[in-house]
Amino acid sequence: MEVLELLRRRGHASAEAIASDLGVPPNAVRQHLTNLERDGFVVSHAERRRRGRPSLLFSLTERADSVFPKRYGQLATMVLQEVQEMGGPEALDEVFQRMATRHATAIAPTLEGLEFDDKLRRVVAWIGRAGTLAEQTETPEGVKVTIHNCPFRNTALKFPQVCTITPHLFSQLLGTAVSQADSIHRRDPYCSFVVQRPTHAD
Repeated sequence: MEVLELLRRRGHASAEAIASDLGVPPNAVRQHLTNLERDGFVVSHAERRRRGRPSLLFSLTERADSVFPKRYGQLATMVLQEVQEMGGPEALDEVFQRMATRHATAIAPTLEGLEFDDKLRRVVAWIGRAGTLAEQTETPEGVKVTIHNCPFRNTALKFPQVCTITPHLFSQLLGTAVSQADSIHRRDPYCSFVVQRPTHAD
């Protein structure tokens, strides 16, 4: 991590310069850089000099950004808190309904001409791309969609409106009633929603 942090600060550096800054043998740094480049965290390029052989410089890739600390959840919480203080709970309701509508508008063209079950599978698959581990099961009440992993769990626990995106999405895309069966707000281990089958599926 020290090598990545140094490259973050300096932008680019040679193995010799990194070794000098960290006080470690150059060969050890070269081996570490070789591993980092193999894993896609750094990239090397030659810098020509007036005299002698070109110097090999190393810099970070976009992938390396993922190893540095992030505070996206904290920022989201701060923004939502400001929205709520400015417009009240109703403002948050509108924000998340608008988000659901935006997503539904983007997904809708891919569902044209499909039967209800195929539409539902596609929507569940789309939700699953966010790492939700979403799955659907048949129940007497309808199709139960379980979100085993909420990517926004910490924010959702503070702002329940986050949990309205999924039912809004199902309702808008499938044109049927949706109810919540399980909720992390009731200390359930996950959230789940029951999507009622239409009387006459399209």
